[in-house]
Order: sequence, then C-alpha cells, then structure tokens
Amino acid sequence: MTLVGSLLLLIVVFGFIFFVARGCVATQQSTQVRKYVTSADSLLSDSSNAGRGELQHVLSNAGGDPTKLDDDALAQVANRTDNLYLQALRQEEIPPEFEDAHHYVVTALAIRSEATQKLTQAASGDADGFEGELATAVEDYRMSDSIVTNYYVPAVKHALESAGQTSDQAYLEEPQSFMDYGALGFDAAPVSGTAGSDPNALHGVQITGVKVAGKPMYQGDNVVLTGADEPTFAVAVGNGGEVPETNVDVEVILNTSAERQAKSKTIARLEPKRVKMVEVGGFIPGELDESARVTVEVGPVEYEKTRSNNTLSGTVTFGI
Repeated sequence: MTLVGSLLLLIVVFGFIFFVARGCVATQQSTQVRKYVTSADSLLSDSSNAGRGELQHVLSNAGGDPTKLDDDALAQVANRTDNLYLQALRQEEIPPEFEDAHHYVVTALAIRSEATQKLTQAASGDADGFEGELATAVEDYRMSDSIVTNYYVPAVKHALESAGQTSDQAYLEEPQSFMDYGALGFDAAPVSGTAGSDPNALHGVQITGVKVAGKPMYQGDNVVLTGADEPTFAVAVGNGGEVPETNVDVEVILNTSAERQAKSKTIARLEPKRVKMVEVGGFIPGELDESARVTVEVGPVEYEKTRSNNTLSGTVTFGI
C-alpha cells in the first residue's frame, strides 16, 4: 500500500471513530435528558399522590375535627412530603439546561413539605387553630401548584427545545394539583381584582426561591461565588393571599466586613396565586474567602398575619 493510500485509510478510520463517538455522546445526552424529565415527573406525581390520596383521605375521615385525625397516618404523609423534597434537593445528574426548571420542583416540594409539617403540628391543638392552619396550608398548596404549572412546565418545555428534544415532551405529563380543594370545602381559587385593602381577605406574600449569580440559595445555605460571579440576587416572590397586592417591597441586605449594603426593588402589582421574579444587584463584593451574611426580605403587606416565610437568610463566600 502506498503512503497516500495509508494516509487516506487513516483519515477514513479516524473519521469513522469521530462520528461514532459523537453519536454516542449525543445518545448519552439524550438519555440523560429523558431520564431527568421522567424522574422529575415521578417526584411530582408521587407528591400529588401523597396529597390527593393519603392526606385527602386522612382529612376527609376526620370531617374537620382534629380529635378524629389519624395522627400516625398524618405523620406518615408529613414524612413522605419531606422525603420527596429532600430527594429533589439532593438529586444529582441534572442536565445544565434543566437547572432552572429543577429549582421550581425543589421550591414547590419544599412548600408542600413545610405546610404539611405545620398542619401535623396543629392537629394536636384546638379545632379553631387547626381550621386556620388548614386554610393556610391550602393556600400554600395552591401556591405550589401555581409554581409547577406556570413556571416548571414552561421551563422544561423551553429546556427541551434548547436541547433539540421536543419529542420528549411526550414524557411530560400534565401536573395534578396537590389536593382536591373543592372536596375540602375550598371550592374556587379567589378571583383576581379584589381590592387589596380588604381587611377580611387573606393577605400574604412569601419568598418562593432565591438565586445568587444563578446558584440556588436555601434557608441557612452558603453559596460560593467564583470567577466572574456577581452578587446579584434573583428573588421569586409569591402571593399566597386571596387578593392582588401592590407595591410589594423586596430587600436584600449584604453584610460584608467593610459595610452593610441594602438594595431593594418594588413589585408594582402581584396577583393572587402568582409568582414574580425580581433581580436585585449593584452590591460591592467582599474580600477574598470572606463569608458575608445575606438577608432577603419581602413585604410585609397590609393585613398580613403570617410572616415566617417573608425572610430568607444565608451566607455568600467570595472565592477565587
């Protein structure tokens, strides 16, 4: 075989190896995407089963009387919602295109877990206290439904389009609400447009998620910023009340060793059962390897009673 012939053969061999390897990588990426979509869908499906099946059954059997609640069954539901949240929080191998979408899954499951834990604790109290906590839990559950429907699903569809796998939308099932609220006596979601100044209506805003330089920050969490990361905060604010809220304040406080920095934004109008994202930036970074305390606050709005979910605290470490 001549030298030219040998070179041509080598080119053909290397070309074949390249295209085979490229095809394998593409297949692997496609499999990872499909695996994530089915995994996230399974988490949300299990969550709805815990609500519409187990929790619904426990509450229906009690007929609104906390003394008739099956405490063990209620505790099992609380443990299940918490396990599903932790499973989503610790999930690995999330394709880069789906990181934003997964953040919404974690947020929704966190809201359901916390609301169910509080409902379980209230079951040992008086009937009036339990009834009030149930109403609050239903508002939180509806908020989580809104996050899944209005934010997670569109984010997944966008990610599939970006990955060139729109055909995999067939694996994305229509999400169910966490519970059948009508069966509990909470028939209809409040109608938008009710006067926000109504003292008799349920009022309440809350933080549904925070990201720093695109990285999720949870309660008590530490986020490490490196390279070109800027201390810019994306804050998702939800309205869990019955009426629209106007002029909702969002403030981020960054305490570095040099100074206390406070920046704020205002949401002009936030409809009930909706979430809006605002970006708060303009902070001066701290020193290298410094961990600075961060406090994110939303609201409170007029007539708001529950304020425990209006604040999120954590730290930001300024790395290399």
